Amino acid sequence: MKLIGPKLHGIIDYIMIVFLFAAPTLYTMPTHSMPLVYSIATAFLLLTVLTNYSFGVFKSIPLRVHGIIELVLSIVLIILAFTFFKYDDRARPFYLSFGVFLFIIAIFSDYSRKRDVLKAPIL
Repeated sequence: MKLIGPKLHGIIDYIMIVFLFAAPTLYTMPTHSMPLVYSIATAFLLLTVLTNYSFGVFKSIPLRVHGIIELVLSIVLIILAFTFFKYDDRARPFYLSFGVFLFIIAIFSDYSRKRDVLKAPIL
C-alpha cells in the first residue's frame, strides 16, 4: 500500500535536503565524511528540482525514475554504513539511519502522477 502521495513526498524531499545540509554541523561529523553528506544533499536538491511533480521546478526527470534513484541511494547508504564507515562511530549511525529512512520513504511512496493533481481549495 502506497501511503505517501507525490505532494507529501515533495515536502519530505525538501525537508531532507535542509536536514542533509545541516547534518554535518548538527551531528559533529568527522571532516572526511562531510564532503559526502554535502554531495548527497546537492545531488538530492538537483534531483528534487528536476523531477516532474508539483514540487519540481524544471520537470525533466520522471517521478518513477526519481523513486528508483532514491531506492538505489538508500541501499548504497546502508551498504556504506556497514563497509566504508564500519569503524566510524559518528558517521555509521548517520548513514545507516538516513539510508533506512530513505528506504522506507521510497517503498511507501506512490510514484504515479495520478495523485499529483493540484486542486483549488473549496471556499
